[in-house]
Amino acid sequence: MHFNCCPQPKVHYMKRLIPTSLIAVLTMVIFDSALLAQARPAEITLQQQKVKFFNQNLQLTASESEKFWPVYNDYQNRRDKITADRNNLLIYFQANSNNMSAAEANDAINRYLSFQQQETELLEAYTKRFSEFLSPKKVMQIYIVELDFRKWLLENLRENRVQTAPRN
Repeated sequence: MHFNCCPQPKVHYMKRLIPTSLIAVLTMVIFDSALLAQARPAEITLQQQKVKFFNQNLQLTASESEKFWPVYNDYQNRRDKITADRNNLLIYFQANSNNMSAAEANDAINRYLSFQQQETELLEAYTKRFSEFLSPKKVMQIYIVELDFRKWLLENLRENRVQTAPRN
């Protein structure tokens, strides 16, 4: 069985896959973003905060930043696509596993592993691209800064200090 066009599972299956705290944070971000877009149109966007955070923590020069962001945004968009496809597979499997044959379950396993491999290949390819204009230390630091930014964002969302406008 091929899972390209997965029917939408019932919401209660998704809740088991997504921790309650993550749902609360995402709801808060969406709600706050909608309110802030109306209340504070001049507010800094999440992307602008990310750019500032990365530029500061990676200590990117203006030239490096100019080269970094188009490559990084492309990397992030491709990684997000792989992650979304993998999550859709997991949701589909969760909703339909009771009715799947062993062959269909094996196909799901192979597709899951394929997504993992695609993500690894993407990381390798973009590490090479980053290495064309950044030092090896800064390239490795990218992956640390990504984790630090997620931690910073969650921490600030919990404390309601981050004011975000919707992503464009």
